[in-house]
Amino acid sequence: MEWIAENAWIIWAVAAVLCVIFELMSGGLVLLCFAVGAAVAAIVSPFMGIAAQLAVFVVATIVSLAIVKKYFARRHDVEENVSGRVSNADALIGRRGKANSDIRRGDYGWVAIDGDVWKSKLADDITEDIPMGAIVEVLSRDSIILTVKPV
Repeated sequence: MEWIAENAWIIWAVAAVLCVIFELMSGGLVLLCFAVGAAVAAIVSPFMGIAAQLAVFVVATIVSLAIVKKYFARRHDVEENVSGRVSNADALIGRRGKANSDIRRGDYGWVAIDGDVWKSKLADDITEDIPMGAIVEVLSRDSIILTVKPV
């Protein structure tokens, strides 16, 4: 037990290296944060007892997790779509397309936008049918069905 207390830095260093190796296989950056915590604990281990080393490990890991989360939230707009940009099918709202078929009230039709064909229906306040070939604007989306109006 005395050897462990005197050489705790070796255990922490091995833990850090193992976390880095497993991180390289997983790619999620969480294990890298644990590696940072273990490395910091290895640095302070000659000066502190095991309880303090564990506390330093936990604090350093949490801080590195917070930094990684903040970096990726800002860098990749993951946190509640900070930039206001839309993605996937929501990016179609406001776009214009061409009716590939007649779109009749109470029925579905098809609209082509950028080479993709989408199932579509008329907006509730539109009373006239949209003929094939007409230009339409996308008002909303419900799953894979677009709500359109004539332009």
